[in-house]
Amino acid sequence: MDWSQLSGALIGLVGVPLGILLGEMLRRRQRTEQFAAAMFAKRLEAYDALLGLVIDGKRIADEVIQNAELSAAERHELISAAILPVADFVDRNALYIDEELGAHCTALFMGMEDIGDLPEAEREKGITQFQRQWRETHRMILEDSGVAKISQVFRDVNRPTITSPVIER
Repeated sequence: MDWSQLSGALIGLVGVPLGILLGEMLRRRQRTEQFAAAMFAKRLEAYDALLGLVIDGKRIADEVIQNAELSAAERHELISAAILPVADFVDRNALYIDEELGAHCTALFMGMEDIGDLPEAEREKGITQFQRQWRETHRMILEDSGVAKISQVFRDVNRPTITSPVIER
């Protein structure tokens, strides 16, 4: 047996298992990518619905803040109507929504029913804090859902010039 026959056999012995391993790795990677696409779509749906519920809750909170004629019981009932749908939705979509973000969204409106009973200085401070938390919640939902990153990619590809007197303020 000479060296050329021996090298051909060795290449065959090493090549077949190596080919099997590479094929399996590629197959698993493809399966993971398919699963990731489906998971991303479900997460995006869940975060879209969560953002809708949080926006609805903000409308209710704004009503509680602005309407001084509401009684304490009415304010409590309205804020509960903002909190409970968010909490229920977060619980039902725990596979897709980050646990900490879900807890934050649920707690966002808690305490807003008491804002009407506060002295003016504390009331303004509470409103400012709520508005800051609202903006932060909106940002976190966009980031955790992946929409912020995708929007940045679109901006990089399209390079739009978005400007107006309102934006430039």
